[in-house]
Amino acid sequence: MLPVMFAMSLNNNNTFFKSFLIAGIIILVFGGICISIAEIIGLQAEGEGFRIIGWRFVIGGLVSICIGFIIRHFTTIYKFLQYYSRRFGIRRRSKYDDLYKP
Repeated sequence: MLPVMFAMSLNNNNTFFKSFLIAGIIILVFGGICISIAEIIGLQAEGEGFRIIGWRFVIGGLVSICIGFIIRHFTTIYKFLQYYSRRFGIRRRSKYDDLYKP
């Protein structure tokens, strides 16, 4: 029973999307707060540190949101790439491809 429940939870990509989206929004807001604190402080050393940390959080939040959207639309993206690999004949080569040729 447990593997079936686990497989059902993995097929529901909406839960992963929501968690990545909410985490990304929280991280993005925290980065914005750090940047605004850096503008309020205005001191050279402390303000610059807050600004750097803030921009890192903003970039991390955007990456988290992008990962969430990739997870949500993974099947569409995979089918699209699979279609083009068949259409244009893109095939991965391996050093073992010629192993069974006479």
